[in-house]
Amino acid sequence: MAGSERSGLPQGTAGWAKALLAQQLPALARTAQGISECARDDDTSGTDLAALILRDAGMTTRVLRLASSRLHNPHGQRIRTVSRAVALLGFDVVREIALGIAVLDVLGGRHAGCAQAAAEAARALRTAVQARALAELAGIDAPEEVFIAALLQDIGHLAFWSVVPQWLPEWRQDAAQSPLQAAQRVRTDIDLDLDDLSLVLNAELRLSPLLVGDADTPGRLAAGLARRWVDALEPGGRREDFDHALAEAAKAFDLDAAVLRDQVAAQAKQGDTLVDELFDPAVRALLPVPRRLDEPGHDAPAAPARADAALGLDVLRDLAELQASGRADPGVALSMVMEGLQRAAGFDRVLFALLSPDRSELRLRSALAAQRQAFAAPFPVALRDCGHLLDLLTRPRVQHLTATAPDTGRWLPRLGAREALLGPLVVDGRVLGLLHADRAVSGDAIDHDARTLFALLLQQANLALGHVK
Repeated sequence: MAGSERSGLPQGTAGWAKALLAQQLPALARTAQGISECARDDDTSGTDLAALILRDAGMTTRVLRLASSRLHNPHGQRIRTVSRAVALLGFDVVREIALGIAVLDVLGGRHAGCAQAAAEAARALRTAVQARALAELAGIDAPEEVFIAALLQDIGHLAFWSVVPQWLPEWRQDAAQSPLQAAQRVRTDIDLDLDDLSLVLNAELRLSPLLVGDADTPGRLAAGLARRWVDALEPGGRREDFDHALAEAAKAFDLDAAVLRDQVAAQAKQGDTLVDELFDPAVRALLPVPRRLDEPGHDAPAAPARADAALGLDVLRDLAELQASGRADPGVALSMVMEGLQRAAGFDRVLFALLSPDRSELRLRSALAAQRQAFAAPFPVALRDCGHLLDLLTRPRVQHLTATAPDTGRWLPRLGAREALLGPLVVDGRVLGLLHADRAVSGDAIDHDARTLFALLLQQANLALGHVK
């Protein structure tokens, strides 16, 4: 349906820009302009930046939390004040943290509950991390300005999806897509080009000098190239697109392609860490899972997993100690459980999927597999295609699925497995999602010992989830 056929919606790029500038963007503009001006004013001190952040109690708390995280403070130095964060981490790092938080708060779906808004914000953060690293490697002046330009270059995408719950409520509960797929949907359904909207908004807001000047400057080129390889690593992205963008960056900045590729892989992990730190767990669960650059290609042989009973006992002991400490982090516990299933129980592939809020589909949250992209490709999976899968998950025991029984529709064929174990993840008696484990790579049968360890690790996962309030 074209935009002109939807009553009550703004019309065209100019109409959407006017509406967003009047409603959604003034708060971001005030905060972002203040933060940006801190860097452009030679007389500004760390005290001025700290004072700006301290005006917002919520931002202060989150800046301190992120400044104290492993990403920015790997040695665990004590940071209790914004001023100390500036002193230890540096003016530019704290400014980037504050601006990222401002964008996320206003446009990142934290309050609106729109999965695509969160996905767009995650894309912006990952792109900004990659662009800054590219600027530093290429010797581009002011890499912190490149970070800001990369963060804001797709502000039209961010702003549009932040108002979807209000203006297009029927889209609110839709699962997040890759940003490229989402932009195509907007073009098709309401005849709006989000890239054009970004150009207009950046010209009006002028939050980054790089985004309103010459399009061929090194900083703007770095921001655009970083976005291209972030998009190529999204679900549905193409490896050849990544390779082309990488080659273009290496040529443009006279860099060694192998060195650049290694840096992109390292910065992808940094970007994931930043997303994990800034997004609440419930929001992270809605995000598409990006492909890791160091995953083997489709033709690479995958070594089958081997069971290790001694390691299984170690994992169970570590999980028990985590529970006994009274400080069990569900994310850490689930990571330990999944690693235990793969390395100790000998499963080739393990995944953790969450039910959508309307309980109509399963969305991938995390996966361990040599061919992770192919394993993640079927998600989200509609429960209507999975027979009695949800009914099975309401039973408090491990389900051993085979190609013939029990009836779970196309669950196994979708994942390319002939046999698997499934277990429900439960909070307060309500099914939250599932753990799946199979040996589809090796083709080995799932034996009694593997089923026993799966059941024990599933129990530990549910104990950890019981700490979620």
